[in-house]
Order: sequence, then structure tokens, then C-alpha cells
Amino acid sequence: MNATKLAQLRSKTDRQLIAVIDSRLDVGCDYARRGYYAQAQEAYDEARVLLPRVDGLTQAERHRLGTKLVRLGEALEERTDRAGSRVQAAAFF
Repeated sequence: MNATKLAQLRSKTDRQLIAVIDSRLDVGCDYARRGYYAQAQEAYDEARVLLPRVDGLTQAERHRLGTKLVRLGEALEERTDRAGSRVQAAAFF
């Protein structure tokens, strides 16, 4: 395979990977909104691992996907914080 073909294949793979990450983040946010936190965490973990592996991200794509990743992470942290507060309150009584 020549260098041009490899570059085209890598570009196509990067585009597909971007679509997978984008979809997983959307699904993860939806899971978090609906209270399915284990599935939301799984989507977050997958996106967090895959995102650095994409070479062909533009600055705009990196920002957009990074923002979604942060938003999902914050939703999961809020849930953890609320659960911790409930446990602390229960321990107090």
C-alpha cells in the first residue's frame, strides 16, 4: 500500500472514530439525564480513552468533543457528590 492510500485510510478511520466518540458522548449525556449512571460512566470512559487517539481532529472538533466530555464528566461528578451528601447526611442521623 502506498503512502497516499495509507493517509486516506487513516483520514477515513479518524472521521469514523470522531463519529463514534460524538455518538457515545451524546448517549452518555442521555443516560445521565435519565439516571442510568453506570451506562453514562461507561460512555464517558470510552470517549475519554478514544479521544486522544484521533490524529485528524480540527481545533473546532477537539473543542466541541472536549466540551461534551467535560459536560458528561460534570454530570457524573454531580451525581457522585449528591450521593455522597446523602450518605453523609444518613451517617449523621
